[in-house]
Amino acid sequence: MNITVKLLAKLALVLLVILSVGSVSAQTDMAKTILEKLTARVAKLESACAKDIKKYCSTVTPGEGRMIYCMQAHEDKISTNCAFELGEAATSVQTAADALKDSVIACRAEINGVCGKTVPGQGRIAACLLSNKSTASAGCAEAIQKIESMAAQ
Repeated sequence: MNITVKLLAKLALVLLVILSVGSVSAQTDMAKTILEKLTARVAKLESACAKDIKKYCSTVTPGEGRMIYCMQAHEDKISTNCAFELGEAATSVQTAADALKDSVIACRAEINGVCGKTVPGQGRIAACLLSNKSTASAGCAEAIQKIESMAAQ
């Protein structure tokens, strides 16, 4: 479960990246879809773990990972369903985090080159990458395709 907790901690970063991408109209649908999928996964996790959270972590103030750490402290006591959903959520978050990280690494040349004068923030770099996908390196185009596929699933 320690790995699971670390993976869930990435959720905040993934959501921030997706929200910034979602600010641009060209990416709104893709980012919104990915965000909705991750949000649904977290909601399912919260539902599956509601009794465990109430039983073991009712005095914990949610936020900043405190609830996850509380669940980690009681990992030997949580229900099988909660543990399963925790693993499923971790897998979803890890997949999204990996795809975003891979795209930044694979598209480094494009980010510095063709998109180098683009002001970062509000998904402008992502918009630039997508609008220049046809001229991007094979690795960058593949990384972008991976994110688009994740949104389409």
